Amino acid sequence: MNYINHYINKIICGDAFEVLKKIPSGSINCCICSPPYWNLRDYGVEGQLGLEKNFELYMKHLCDIFDEVKRVLRKDGTCWIVIGDTYGGSGNRSGHTLRTSNLNRLTIGYGATGGNVKLTRGYEKCLLDIPYRFSIEMTNRGWVKRNTIIWWKPNCMPSSASDRFTIDFEYLFYFTKNNKTILWTNEKTLKCVDKKPLGTKGIEGIDWEWRRCPACNGEGRINNKICPKCKGSRKVKYSFWTGHDYWFEQQFEDIRGEIDSRGNNRITYNIKTKNEWHKPSKDAGFLGQNPQGRNKRAVWTIPTSPYPEAHFAVYPEGLIEIPIKAGCPEFVCKKCGKARVKIYKKPDMSKRPQRSLNSKTAEDVFLGFKDRSAGQKYQEWKNENPDIFIGYSNCGCNASWESGIALDPFMGAGTTALVALKQRKRFIGIEIKQEYIEMAEKRIRRVQQELI
Repeated sequence: MNYINHYINKIICGDAFEVLKKIPSGSINCCICSPPYWNLRDYGVEGQLGLEKNFELYMKHLCDIFDEVKRVLRKDGTCWIVIGDTYGGSGNRSGHTLRTSNLNRLTIGYGATGGNVKLTRGYEKCLLDIPYRFSIEMTNRGWVKRNTIIWWKPNCMPSSASDRFTIDFEYLFYFTKNNKTILWTNEKTLKCVDKKPLGTKGIEGIDWEWRRCPACNGEGRINNKICPKCKGSRKVKYSFWTGHDYWFEQQFEDIRGEIDSRGNNRITYNIKTKNEWHKPSKDAGFLGQNPQGRNKRAVWTIPTSPYPEAHFAVYPEGLIEIPIKAGCPEFVCKKCGKARVKIYKKPDMSKRPQRSLNSKTAEDVFLGFKDRSAGQKYQEWKNENPDIFIGYSNCGCNASWESGIALDPFMGAGTTALVALKQRKRFIGIEIKQEYIEMAEKRIRRVQQELI
């Protein structure tokens, strides 16, 4: 019997550190959460994280919890953490008094704190750099940091401070526990193996094939010099195998930019003026619209969402839809636990218009080509030859599939569970406050009924 099944689609009441110790090692595909920020909220629970006497102790407790997260994650697992900063010398009960209402409720008993004046002497009015300290300590403990994502809030709360700027963003850190290739997929046979294949030393037609050299476009020479890649032979061996350090599904966005707070397309680069930003126009069409879009950027514009219950720190569903989609697999083998990888057939790059190696103008630098016409031809070729989805990898176990598991050790109001269920994935939650578990379970039941 699989012991992890005791926890699937449930929220366990208890301290995250202690509950995590009971979860089997290497059983979770993805972790996404927002831990309590230091000295900003008092949830009225003894032993809660975030009310330590100094931020150094808070950092130790927090990273100890993520040591356990690292243990329960599979080797190909990912970890996403939303974390904000704190000002030293704060003495205003986090902006709330006995008669202050927030979300139509009195804040006493629902998160207001007494400030941190006594705890941060010497740091008055100073940002404590909690996210940076946390990020560095995580890498010191062996985590691999892949991204710092900026969550920009176009509808952030206004600030009454007159001697600094209003903060309208938070950090979303993306970590993995592994940075070495652990599995390989074959775009020809769709095989997935955990032992390094022969590649170009294997069987022609199964492991590799001959293709025109993409560096010199099959001419054998670059600028009248022998191509260093094909050595003048005009052909190179192309391996069908691709290595993976962890499970990650690439995400794309419209090449013309993100959507602003009014729902309009944001700006894009105008190569005519070299440094001007403007809304896209028809004459910018040569930049192209790859059917997949461009690789998603690391600044995300996501408005905050109101929550009508007594819980302050509820992140919006839109913030974690992409992390769960990108970091938690849709299908996992019930026997070996390997996630199915989407395999795309890449176009033959040797057939693309050739790049210029002597670019000098601003257009050349931006496009990487000798002239605009060459850049336009290349973009048109890319749009006509996108990567094509050909199927999922096959581990060869001939077993059935189940969805991946998203873990949230600070479940709160249950947003992680809601998004996981909507993506037809499973979840495990941990929450120290029973009242919040009851809130989350009501939300979860509504979503489960809608999905039936």
